[in-house]
Amino acid sequence: MISINRQTIPTAHCSLARSGQRYFSVATAIACIFLSSCSDERWAVPESSLQAESTTPALDVRKVIDALPQSEKEANADWTNAVGAFGAFYSEDILRIGAANDPETIQKIKEFSVHPDVTPIESAIDSTSGSPETLAQNEEQLSQALHRFRHFLPSEPTPRITWMNSGFNFAIYPTSSHLGIGLEWFLGPENPLVQTLPPQMFPQYMRAKMKPERIPATALRGWLLVHFSERFYDSSKCINELLYWGKIMFLLEKCLPEESRANLLDWSAEDLQWAEANEQSIWLELQPQDMLFNSNRMEFGRWFDEGPFTRIGGIPQEGPDRLGAWLGLRMVNDFMKENPEWSMDDLINLRDPLPIIKSYRPA
Repeated sequence: MISINRQTIPTAHCSLARSGQRYFSVATAIACIFLSSCSDERWAVPESSLQAESTTPALDVRKVIDALPQSEKEANADWTNAVGAFGAFYSEDILRIGAANDPETIQKIKEFSVHPDVTPIESAIDSTSGSPETLAQNEEQLSQALHRFRHFLPSEPTPRITWMNSGFNFAIYPTSSHLGIGLEWFLGPENPLVQTLPPQMFPQYMRAKMKPERIPATALRGWLLVHFSERFYDSSKCINELLYWGKIMFLLEKCLPEESRANLLDWSAEDLQWAEANEQSIWLELQPQDMLFNSNRMEFGRWFDEGPFTRIGGIPQEGPDRLGAWLGLRMVNDFMKENPEWSMDDLINLRDPLPIIKSYRPA
């Protein structure tokens, strides 16, 4: 399954050479930081679509909790009216604090927000990822991305952006109607509170990604992965997962065209440069039939799992994680360039990975 909790998300220390293939090329590839698909009219979104008003403004669960009245009856009514269907997810699965239909649950939620262990988190959010300026900037970027999504796939529903404090349980919590974003996961890696997190649960590679500016890419990627999973996610073979990640990452690029590809992948610029410089060698690790058509998710899943690096084959630790997601994106990019008549809807509904593989030309 595709996991969104960043403590459990969708990683062999090996030699640097295999069959004479070296991982460190002599020439350094230039990282393509910003996307260059603007010349393809398929992905040009009219200004009228980008200026369209959102159906609903963002939901800030923290503000809702702060404004709840003392009266239990009034607090329950206000909570239900404000958060709607997301309320049950928040109390029962995210915080696991009580059943949504239990009158005492709202009181427990109010107590959570002022608990001595939680108030430092709330204060850290207020000065970083949850500051008015940061929220406004990220909300605007996500709203524009969802407008583009709606333009490319008008028959698909879009979620309501939902800010929350998840108690470090979920960075992203997508539902059919909401895109829940745990603001405490984006305080900044140097934030004093982040530095106190237990390293066995929050290793360095995870903390390094906790940047407020990563919210739009991380949130939308998480929602897209879950939104299409029931219809299209197929983990029966490595090649099928390559196709799924490639389609999702391609759509993500088109929805967030001003984001760097590195940021979309949750990488550093150096990670992307390393991958591009070693693309042919990485492809040779994945290309053999016993890997490309591998049906053991425990084995091939290492190509797509979050971690300090991609823990498979001869991939050295200098490389980033999720190299399978990046290769899937490269394959879909090549395929769509060769098929200018294809729309986003055509791509999303594609189930056969072989045309994607045949179009791929490693750089």
